[in-house]
Amino acid sequence: MEEGVVDSEPDSFFQRPQFWKGLFILAIILNLIAIFTSELGLDAHVEGAYVETENGWALDWGDVRTDDPLASDPSNAREVPTSSVTPGTMMSFALLGMIIAIIVAVRMNFSRETITVLMLNPALIFSIGRGYSEYGYLAMIGIAWALWRMSRNYETERGIVARVTAIVLASMLILLVLVLKWKIEPLSLFIPLLGLTVVGILIDRVPDDWFNPQRVMCAGFGFGLFSVVVMGVLGYGSFSIVTTEPIRFIQALPISIFGVIIVYGMVGMVLWPFARETWCKMAENDDRVTGELSLFIGMMAGAIVAYVACLWTYESILWDSEWPLHMWTMGNNGRYITILAIPSYLLVKRVNGQLNWIERKAIIGVLVILPISLAAGLHGQTYWTDDAAEVLSNNMADGEDFVFVHDATLGMHYLYTFHTHIDDVVERDITGHWRAPDSGWEEELFADTPMENRGNLSTVEWVILAPGIEWEGVPEGWHQTSGYADFMNGGGEWVVWTTHSELVET
Repeated sequence: MEEGVVDSEPDSFFQRPQFWKGLFILAIILNLIAIFTSELGLDAHVEGAYVETENGWALDWGDVRTDDPLASDPSNAREVPTSSVTPGTMMSFALLGMIIAIIVAVRMNFSRETITVLMLNPALIFSIGRGYSEYGYLAMIGIAWALWRMSRNYETERGIVARVTAIVLASMLILLVLVLKWKIEPLSLFIPLLGLTVVGILIDRVPDDWFNPQRVMCAGFGFGLFSVVVMGVLGYGSFSIVTTEPIRFIQALPISIFGVIIVYGMVGMVLWPFARETWCKMAENDDRVTGELSLFIGMMAGAIVAYVACLWTYESILWDSEWPLHMWTMGNNGRYITILAIPSYLLVKRVNGQLNWIERKAIIGVLVILPISLAAGLHGQTYWTDDAAEVLSNNMADGEDFVFVHDATLGMHYLYTFHTHIDDVVERDITGHWRAPDSGWEEELFADTPMENRGNLSTVEWVILAPGIEWEGVPEGWHQTSGYADFMNGGGEWVVWTTHSELVET
């Protein structure tokens, strides 16, 4: 057999085909439960809040990355290209990505056992339940490698033009991940596409003896990391945090390596049982294709590690959150490494000749992630803001504003859960604002003119206070209703204040 459960007599229950059949069914069930029972993730709520403009799409309550770290401004909304936003279809695209990823895995001759482990990945169950696109990115990266690999025959069978065309297509798929993730204009990536194509052609011309898998993986990791640092030095977007906060970025790097490579990579993708043997064999391997695959994985992994470190550093400054605790709070960013699951399994298979999932360490690796997979599938995502949004949905008049008072960390993301759960929010012209607890929002409510880089609160008749936040000295004429967040959402009482004297019960 190519991989998976070998034909030898099983020594334990965990090696029997029945166990793996049951595990495969469990993997399907957990993904389905996550899909049908989990609330969408915060990023999916933000994605669903985009409204159409003359030249694309924009967030009508303002960008989640605010100019003022303590407040939002609905007029500060960057337009993004139509091709990068699909409001209302996040879960549909997530499902489509999952289906394509599984088809790609089957086409690459992965056994049912490998596909089972892929579908049991806690980060992927977490993502699909929240409508995120990790499965889709995983499929794109897998197809990109397949194009590169198959195109190696094109040069002799169909000529150099076919080979270069395949390299261009593979590069386009890699950049498509960036288009969808960062919501950037596809045409703006023409130069990066040209650069990736040139790099691909140069790699194609490098002598075979340069492609020792172990060495090129290390070199690729360093190159991927260095590329992100260079973009930061050049001032590209949030990567510029590399130069403005170099100490914090350097502190974030080793934590990112641990979280991305060890936790989400080695443990989450169950690669650690094969890691030592594979790494030792890579030092003696002289297969060029294996070397190219190692280079690809190394470069992508290095770039992801550096990107996550940049993200943690940038958002910790943006939200003025506690450091280094912020990295724990946003630790789920490490899931981005799952887009390399298919190439990683391919590498282990190429180096060892098979993926033997019935060996003792591999079974232990699967059993280690199983409780986390169960938790990711069975619990799903919930919010306390759903209940508060229902109060607003049933009682707000057309054209009214509300202000949501919440800690800066993910405050704008939570604001957009109201956008989802207030019925006909765009048609009713309802506007939401966000303020940090110490932003001075109480004075803004009664100010004659708005503050710079902040939306106008002078017409606000609704105030939503997150659990743990109080409003001292509430003016006469304001009335309240409240509810409780459950334990999994932090607990505590949330409060809605309004100038409306009568509220419809929810």
